[in-house]
Amino acid sequence: MDQLDAMAGAKREGATDSQLEESRQLQRRAQWRLDFIAAENSMGFHAPQEAARVLAEAVDYARQGQVSALQATR
Repeated sequence: MDQLDAMAGAKREGATDSQLEESRQLQRRAQWRLDFIAAENSMGFHAPQEAARVLAEAVDYARQGQVSALQATR
């Protein structure tokens, strides 16, 4: 949510779609990983280390996207 809030704030401050493109791509990567864990149905029961790794990637991509959005208007 922090990334999406940062993107919305950058948009309000006048960031263009092209300035926010990198942040959008990173958000898609993060969301895909979250969707994968949710769709996998066991929520990591059978492979908890792999689920943790995938979720850590999601967090990393989301934070990178948040930074990208915050830098879009600077």
